[in-house]
Amino acid sequence: MKRLLWLVLAVSAGCGPGEPAAPGDRAPGRRLVILSLDGLPWDLAKEKMAEGKMPHLAALVARGAAAEGGSIGAFPAKTAPCHATLWTGCWADRHGIHANETPLLPRMTHTVFETRLGFDAEALRAEPLWRAAARAGRTVTVVQATHADPDSDVDTGFATLHMFNGYRNLLSPAMIEASPFSVDGRNFRVERIPGGVAVSCGALRATVRPGEFVGVDHPDVRGVFYLYLAQFDDSSWTLLRSSCSSVGATSREERDRFRRECGGYAYNTQKLGDTLWDGTAWKRDLYLAATRLNVERVREATLWAMREHPAELTFTYLPQPDEALHLLLGRIEVLGDREAADVLDGVLALCDGLVGDLAAAVGPQGAIAVVSDHGMAPVDRVFYPNLALERAGLLTRGATGRIDLSKTQAVFSPCAGDFVTVNTTDRRGGIVPTEDRDAWARLAERAILAAATRSLGEGTLLAFRPGDTKDFGLGKEGDVWFSATSDGVRLNARLSPDLPGPEASLVRAVAPEGHHSGDPRIPRLRGLMVFAGPGFRHASADGVRHVDFAPTVAAWLGIDPPRDAVGTALREFLEEP
Repeated sequence: MKRLLWLVLAVSAGCGPGEPAAPGDRAPGRRLVILSLDGLPWDLAKEKMAEGKMPHLAALVARGAAAEGGSIGAFPAKTAPCHATLWTGCWADRHGIHANETPLLPRMTHTVFETRLGFDAEALRAEPLWRAAARAGRTVTVVQATHADPDSDVDTGFATLHMFNGYRNLLSPAMIEASPFSVDGRNFRVERIPGGVAVSCGALRATVRPGEFVGVDHPDVRGVFYLYLAQFDDSSWTLLRSSCSSVGATSREERDRFRRECGGYAYNTQKLGDTLWDGTAWKRDLYLAATRLNVERVREATLWAMREHPAELTFTYLPQPDEALHLLLGRIEVLGDREAADVLDGVLALCDGLVGDLAAAVGPQGAIAVVSDHGMAPVDRVFYPNLALERAGLLTRGATGRIDLSKTQAVFSPCAGDFVTVNTTDRRGGIVPTEDRDAWARLAERAILAAATRSLGEGTLLAFRPGDTKDFGLGKEGDVWFSATSDGVRLNARLSPDLPGPEASLVRAVAPEGHHSGDPRIPRLRGLMVFAGPGFRHASADGVRHVDFAPTVAAWLGIDPPRDAVGTALREFLEEP
């Protein structure tokens, strides 16, 4: 049986945990748990539900409300802008998240190359749903969400808002097959013992047995990390270590309590490199074991928060199946790899188990919403817009091979935001007069589309200008936005901001992979949106957009939507009050 063993050593005087905070005096009304499953496409979820491989999600759809055909996210269909759109109810032209990295502002003090993480709370320029709910006096707990950081000043001062780790520590775990390993400069020894392994560092000694999750809290290490012993037969074993997660909360007392009682869950992907595909079944099992470690940490932290801070609105997040789909989808759909398909089914089963556990925890009197930021499609070609700009004379390569901004008029975004920025004089290092911006943007658009037509084919790349479409508000930092199209199965290409050598091809073949970006209306790039529980009808609707999510939740709560929201509440999903 899986169990969690806590190893907490003495902390220095004056830095010990505070007294456990009592649950809020105010009895919660309606309770809604929001779970984001990163990258789960609606079409894939629908297929797996029909096959009986995601029964818990299917049960929610059978009794609840779902976005039939999927929900249309932000442009580009990437994690940070799509989540920002879900949380705020507005597009990137208002919330300011243009990609997973977003341009640094103001323009006059930053070049087109300078970016910041698009997941940061301070990068979000619109009000998120948790802040709108707390402002209305509703109780809110954020276990994990993009753009939520308990150390950020923007979410302090709300008595009814409890926020924990936020979206931080983007680190990969270690696979440990020998001793010692090091965390924050402290060496940990690993030795085989009967029935498991022992891990030690100074006075700390932890015993880890197959299938156990052991949380380690060492006084000389900045946070908590987890160990999981994956053993697949009598002779092979691998010790997995999660990211070292420093605990964050809106108060020191809550931070200490969360660390002591639950640990320090933070976003951590389970990348195990090429070892998944070396032909051995045990290494495929290893990937599933690492995913199980991640899911268990999300489950433990979320159930703790629901129990200790029962709120009207609870947010949590899982970085799967996005990671697995990047690794596996191309192999499955292009190469017909059955082993990859089996691993993906295992990952989806773990995701579905989390859905079932949270639905059970919220109970018949509570509701649950399951969403995803975007979908995914296979791709096996890369196209280089910056190379097309160089060959059109709009971009200049310096002596070092890097882009020379002093001689460059237009650049395809270095933050992989699928847009071209004209290097205007209102930016640091800009050379194009601002009044000439549109002319240079048109030249860049023509150059890239012509190159794509020659190398990829007619209609395989589309261009959009801000204001062209009302389906999504294109970010204001892009002058021309581009999207690969789809043949209904795969994307025609992945757009890369890299600048390969001058003699390189505009298009390069790559091993099939899963990819998402560009136009969120492409059916395979549409996300999931499901509501179930009291206050929600059994219904379905087409044409659902991510901007409608926050207004719908706000209407269910009986509060105003976030201040910047442009979406509308999905009234067909809501029961009459």
